Amino acid sequence: MAFAKTAVLKGFDRTFSVSPECKPYTLRDNGFSETKGGNFQYKRSLDTEHRNGLVLKVTVDKELTGVKISTVNNKGLSAVDVTKLENNAMVLEKINFIFDGFVDRSVLLEVK
Repeated sequence: MAFAKTAVLKGFDRTFSVSPECKPYTLRDNGFSETKGGNFQYKRSLDTEHRNGLVLKVTVDKELTGVKISTVNNKGLSAVDVTKLENNAMVLEKINFIFDGFVDRSVLLEVK
């Protein structure tokens, strides 16, 4: 999957782009790690007592212009639409909290 200027998490109605104020140190300070290809990736387990094995992945390209967002199973092989899962309230709250933090810290910009 190629990087795009904007990205939306499957099933969500929030669209994000990389903030123009975002720098590599901003990403590192917010839990992103640098990949072998020079991109920056954030991986966070979304496990709750009802859900096991879900991972939120946010990847920003090395030019800090493109972004990819997905939720995948614990092996990272298949995308999961968390809005269609049963008992998903806690997972949705976690995801929105993470994205709110990224917006507040100028990592991502919410596009209306």
